[in-house]
Amino acid sequence: MEPETALNACFVGFDGGVQLLSGEDTAVILPAIIASICAVGIVGNIMVLVILIHNIMVKKSANGIVVMLVNLSGTDLLILAVCSSTRAFTYHNRTWRLGHFACRTAEWFQHSCLAAKSLTLAVMSRARYHTDCDPHLKLNRVLIAAGSIWLLGLVLPVVQIVFSKLQVKGNFSLCVTELSSHSSDFMRVYSKIYALVVYVFPVIFSAACHVRAIIRITHGHRARSARRTENRLALLCVTAANALLLLPEWTLWLWLRHRPREIYEPAVALLVLAQVCTYLTSASSPAILLTMFVPLRENLTWLLCRGAWGKGKREQSEMAVGALDDDMIHTDALGRPLPDKFVDILISSAVFGFWNKFRGE
Repeated sequence: MEPETALNACFVGFDGGVQLLSGEDTAVILPAIIASICAVGIVGNIMVLVILIHNIMVKKSANGIVVMLVNLSGTDLLILAVCSSTRAFTYHNRTWRLGHFACRTAEWFQHSCLAAKSLTLAVMSRARYHTDCDPHLKLNRVLIAAGSIWLLGLVLPVVQIVFSKLQVKGNFSLCVTELSSHSSDFMRVYSKIYALVVYVFPVIFSAACHVRAIIRITHGHRARSARRTENRLALLCVTAANALLLLPEWTLWLWLRHRPREIYEPAVALLVLAQVCTYLTSASSPAILLTMFVPLRENLTWLLCRGAWGKGKREQSEMAVGALDDDMIHTDALGRPLPDKFVDILISSAVFGFWNKFRGE
């Protein structure tokens, strides 16, 4: 069902999830799907944050990529824990029961997180490329960039607060975005600029930086070059997954605001699918990083193996987290470089030991 359109409004759309849905199954199936995505994504992002925080605590320092990865995973956690839970609750109740303040800020907060994530990927791609050219990238610049990202992310979608409102229709409370006719010209310009700034330009910029960095890696230590290439591919895959999964949401978002009034609304299934894909982006990012990004994958293996072996020596911890800077070669407790084959054998032995302990042998 659709909300009743005001006489002086040129556009009315639901905020915080589609309300007044028909069918009893939607009140159960949709929240279950969103909750499943939320659970998987939260676990994955927590694992990434644990590895990164462990790295910072052991090394007593952090480089620019670590800071951007922390920012990325933290943003995904906010999207999954706050935004997706709001939608699941709304789909279950089919009406808005979270109050006036939550109605005003629901869409604004989700768009702020999406903008922060997109800008974080762009800055991280630039920082990754600069690290290839200059390994001594200043950390304070990265911290300033992280703060600027969130400032822009919170400011750019502030228009959502202005046009969001709570409407009470009998026994139902609806949270909607209502654009008046006299603001239509402004919103047409704003929506185009906003989509370009927080979606199109960051995606193109990030992809260009990663592709250029991959092409640049053509010399140096063979193992190190292969490692760098694999890491750039992992970050490129995160950018591509974010762009593709957000494409339905941004397409519908723009089309609804620029379509002629006589054209019918899109099917509710398309609106719900676009929102589900939005939360899949935050669940897919940690999965890609933990499986393809070599430093995180190796550090996760080391953390699991240290628990399996029951050893907590500081030397092993330092060796485990030293790989988060992919410009470094694995070293032993005395700082001597380890051959690549020895590292592979060591990791394989660690996984085998963890598996034996898991089986109780």
